[in-house]
Parts: sequence; structure tokens; C-alpha cells
Amino acid sequence: MFILFQTFAFAQQPTKCDYVRPHEADMWTFGQNALIDFSQGDAIPGRMGTGNIDLFYGCASISDVDGNLLFFSDGKKLYSNGFYLLDNTNDLKGNVMSAQSSLFVPTPGNADKYYVFSVDYYIPNSGHKGIYYSVIERVGGLWNVTSKNQLLFEKNAQKITAVKQKNLKDYWVIIHGYDTEGGNFMVYQLTDAGLDPTPITINTGVVHTGTGVSFANNGGYMKASPDGSKIALVVPNDGIIEVFNFNTENGLISIDKVSAAGAFNSPYGLEFSPDNSKLYVTTTTTGNLSCYLYQFDLNNPECFTNYSTIYELADVNRNLGALQLGIDGKIYVANYLEGNYAFNTLNVIENPDRIGDACNFKFDAVPLAAITASYTGLPNFVTSFLDIPHFTWINQCHTQITYFNLRNETNVGTPLWDFDDNGATSNDLQSNYTFSQPGNYTVSVTENYGGNSYAYERDITIHPLPPVELGDPVLYILPGSSVTLDAGEFDEYLWDPDGSTERYIDVSQEGIYKVTVTDTNCCVNEDQIEIKFAKIYFPTAFKPESSVVENKTFKTLGATSALLNFSLNVYNRWGQMVFSSHDPDKGWDGTFSGGDAPTGVYVWVVSFNSTESRYQSALSITERGTVTLLR
Repeated sequence: MFILFQTFAFAQQPTKCDYVRPHEADMWTFGQNALIDFSQGDAIPGRMGTGNIDLFYGCASISDVDGNLLFFSDGKKLYSNGFYLLDNTNDLKGNVMSAQSSLFVPTPGNADKYYVFSVDYYIPNSGHKGIYYSVIERVGGLWNVTSKNQLLFEKNAQKITAVKQKNLKDYWVIIHGYDTEGGNFMVYQLTDAGLDPTPITINTGVVHTGTGVSFANNGGYMKASPDGSKIALVVPNDGIIEVFNFNTENGLISIDKVSAAGAFNSPYGLEFSPDNSKLYVTTTTTGNLSCYLYQFDLNNPECFTNYSTIYELADVNRNLGALQLGIDGKIYVANYLEGNYAFNTLNVIENPDRIGDACNFKFDAVPLAAITASYTGLPNFVTSFLDIPHFTWINQCHTQITYFNLRNETNVGTPLWDFDDNGATSNDLQSNYTFSQPGNYTVSVTENYGGNSYAYERDITIHPLPPVELGDPVLYILPGSSVTLDAGEFDEYLWDPDGSTERYIDVSQEGIYKVTVTDTNCCVNEDQIEIKFAKIYFPTAFKPESSVVENKTFKTLGATSALLNFSLNVYNRWGQMVFSSHDPDKGWDGTFSGGDAPTGVYVWVVSFNSTESRYQSALSITERGTVTLLR
């Protein structure tokens, strides 16, 4: 076996065994023609095509698993990645004024089928009501809406979110009722069989109701945490913020924390930190009051009375709107002018896992592209698409370099990586390390900024290389025969020079044959063997008393390992068998019946088989000759 201690040329490329972050939330469409592209990791502002697309309030977008934009919607219209309307999709039954007007959810296991939920808001005794869904399918390479405006629930608030189930395949779609249904959550399952229209109904929390000025209770945001363990929402007119526990296995919801009524003036947008421990909430301006950005530490049971005011916006002409976590681990905050006029920047919380001002909120820090602007909303996503670890790695095989990457590189100072391997550390921003042995390690990174330290750790398993063995370095076969080489049981194979990707190859020619194997952990190793033709010789004479060792016995000479089922018999002139052996390396020493055999000529007969392969049986060979015994 040949153990690879060099780094493969593809070492920095992720394999199917490495973590690959979700890409469905890579492309954001919102506001006035605004687009942000996260596909390369950083937020790159852009523009939605060359026309004019306004997504005033709520909006949603979704990309495919590679980060290519597929669709976006304001609840009323459905756009494709070419920034034009899909056929017959300008009359979805959502409402562009809904806070969360839409949401896209993929069909598990089917890259050609998506659900879009369109959210109107329920007003008693009016034409406004309901959450609807439509089905988008790709047929013959073209996307079409195959089922449209199916009523899901009638008495609804403007709130919808979704998370993956515990099985990490299926989805929970979560909505909240209003008016006579205002105390209920409705939780729907979306599996590979489709959407189950019968919800799990859970009665918990504050009742969402009210008309006139109190109708504002219908609005505002509801979000699930990235890991799906929490749900938070706002009841704007009542000034209430609620946090719930969510069970991703059975879809059940229970109250965790609730603020006092009126504790916050018109809460509107909200978002969880990447580590699920903090909740951020914006309030909107009413009258001449300021609007605020608050941070709540959810590990504190009294977080709604002991919280951090991250920012006060005292400009009565400006407002803070929706919040949305990005794939870069930062939370972006919408800006807009009073009267719902567009503004050409976003705000950003650069380190939302950190407590208080250490979260590094920056006002007007993200300029948008020319002729684009922000309104109140930012795109709504399945929150599991933002459940990305603080740091990740690729390559987890012994002898290979493991590369570590931070999700968010902003304000980390000089990080300290500890690899849990005989004191090995690194201060590189994006670090790499070759672990000394296979095994389990707890890798940590400590960020140092502003006089504070922030530590994160994850467990990693370094796997041994697959033990591929083709046998001895050289294998002899007889000319005209063949042999089957067996690489062993692994996941993938590549033979050189044969090019085969099978476990076995059949060989009949001399040469060096190498196999590269990959196991279930995507660890790679290789071994090689040289095939040579065996040359076999039989001496014509031998002398037991010779001072030359090779001349003392009569036996088969050459690459005898190629001889299988070997038999050698030696006869005297009267036909008596004087020697017999099944070991090609054992020879006749010239004795017979306990004494020295007389000098003279003896007859030998040898028979043996060659190696065999899957396509060729073994050769059966018999040879005869004479040998002279000398004294």
C-alpha cells in the first residue's frame, strides 16, 4: 500500500463529503429595482434588469442550489430570473402592502417544482383575506405555473415563515391567524408528496385582532430562527414582541417569552442572530417619535425588560424597516423615507452574535446600485437557508490539508485558531492545518476585537486514508496468461493507464498499474503494482558438493511465484521416482532412500498452472527434461 503524504491537486475543492452552504438565499430582490448578490460570499449590490420593478413592502426571492436566481414576487406578481413576469402571473392573490407578502419553498427532492405562498391580509367584512399558494413547475425546460391561487387559510395575519423539518428534507410552513383565529398558529407540512392543506393548529400567545388603527396588529414580521428552534413575531399596535419554542420534529409551538403590552412603540421588523441567541427588532415612527433598533439576549429570561438599544433614528422623515440575515452572517436593515419613499442605502449589523454595541451596527453603510433603492421590505426566505456555521472546513482526511473558513471576517482582529492537536495554533484569518493523526478534534477560533474576545468551537473528525493494497510491488505472470487485480471495496475507483472506474481490472501485459480509490468519507489513497512476465529455467546439471549454493540442488529457477498448483517429479533410469515436491522453491539435493543417488542422467517432469482472470482461465502447463547429477 502506498500512503499519500502529498496534497492532491484538488485538495481545496469541496467534495460531496464536505459541507456546502445553502445557496437558495444568495440573490436578494427588493425595493426599487434593487438586487444584492451574495453568491461569492460578500454583498454585491446590483440592479434588477433594465426596466422598472418596484417591490414596495413584502417580497421574496429564491435561487437554485447553485445560487442562480429563479423567481421573486411581491405577492401579486411572479417574476423569473430574466426580470420578466411568468405567463399568467400578474394576478396572484397576495397583497403588495403585506409585510411578508410572499414566500418560496422548494418541493423536497424535486428541483423542478416550487411552491409560492402569496399573502393578503384579513379585514373582516371586506374583500381582503387569505393566504394562497401556487405551484411552479419546469416542463420541457420552461417554468410554468401549473396550479394557481389555491386558498390555504382565510383569516390570516400578514405573517409567514418556513423552516426545514428535523429530517432536514421536508419543510414546515408557519402562518398566524387574525381576528377570530388570532390566537392560533397554523403549521403545514410540505413533503415530496406535496403540500398537506390540513394544518396543525396551535393556540398559544397573544390574540392578534383589531380594526381601524388597531388593524396594524395584522402587520409586522414573523421569523423562525436559523436552526428552527424559535419563532418570534411582533404585534405592532399593541406594542408586543413574542418568542416561541418550535419543535422541528412534530411542528408544535409553545410560548417562551412575551413582552408587556405597549412596551415597544410599533415594533415591525425582526431577525435572529446567526447563533440563534439574539433577537433584533425595529420600530417604526409614529407621530414625531424616534424609531429604534433593539437587541434582545434570548438567554436572559428578562430580555424584554433588560435589553440593548442599538440605535435611535431621530429623523422623523426616515424610518427603519425589515431586517434580514445574509449568508455572510450579517443582518441588513431596510431604510425608507416617511410616506414609503425609497432610500438608496441599507444599514447593517456586522456582528449580530455579539452583545450590545459590540454587534457593530453601521447606519447607511451599504450603498445600493445606481437607480435602485430600498423601501420597507427585504426578501423573505425559508430561514433554514441561513443556518450556516460560524466557520466551516473542507478536507477531513489524514495527511491532507484541512482548510478552515470564517463565515464573517468583519471585525475579528487577529483570530486565534486552536486545532486541539498537541498545542497547534494559527493566527491566519482563513487558516489551514494538517492533523497529526486520524481522530476526533475540537477546533476553536477566538476573535479579538474592541478589547473583547469571542470564541466559537466545532468538533471535526479526521478520517484515515482508505487502506488500498494491490499486493507485492511486483507481480509475475506467465506470458500468454492474465490476472485480475482487485482494489478492494471502496466507493470510487480510477485505474491508470486502463482508465477503468471499476473495482477489478484484468491484466495480460507487462507494465505499471495504479489505482486511486475514494472511500465513503471522500478520502483518497492510491497503490500501484508492476506486472512482469516470469522467466522460468531448469538446470541441466547440479553437484551437491559444489561450493556454489545455486549448484547444490536441482530446482526450478526464475520467478517461481507465477507458478500455481506446482508439481515436480524426478525419475531414475529405471523409472523410479527419486524426488517429488509441490514447492517450486524446494529442490532435489541428490539423495534417495537415505543415501546419495548415483551420478548419471535423471528425467524430470514439472506441471503447473498460470494465474487466471475473469475472462481467461488458467493455463495448464507440463514440461519434461533431463538433469545430470555430478559428484
